[in-house]
Amino acid sequence: MVERKERFRFDQSPWPLFALGSVVLLVWRFVVPRLRAQTQPVAASAKQPPQLGPKTAFEPTDWSIAPVAWTFVAAAILLVVSAVVLIAAYPKALPDVGRTLRIAPPGPGLQTSPERDLQQFRGEEDKRLNTYYWIDKQKGTVHLPIDEAIKSVVQKGIPGFPKE
Repeated sequence: MVERKERFRFDQSPWPLFALGSVVLLVWRFVVPRLRAQTQPVAASAKQPPQLGPKTAFEPTDWSIAPVAWTFVAAAILLVVSAVVLIAAYPKALPDVGRTLRIAPPGPGLQTSPERDLQQFRGEEDKRLNTYYWIDKQKGTVHLPIDEAIKSVVQKGIPGFPKE
């Protein structure tokens, strides 16, 4: 006989109710006061700026410097702590930095004589375009010089291509 495991039922455990209650309390504690503060008229919560002079103007709702400074300090601490944690987590990674390259890579393939290389390339191309040679001797396929091929196409035409 196969034993059947009883499925877990949420209604038999108190933790979902606890989790829901915690979420409701957090929302009530942090979100509701902010919503209430936002519903007050702006003029009622505004403070009068000090009178500095007739041409002096500033934004009275600017951030204070303290939260910005604390954010900067927290980011700097996070960077330092994360570097220390990575060094501790991967202790064998640091010796990799000091390794030297033992096999020298090949040097760059520079052209020492570009004019000669161009003449050699053009000579090979001219030889290929202007001479007869076998492409496939068993099938009887021959390469014709380009001028001969053009004359042959003009005289015979291309099969399946309409003639004018």
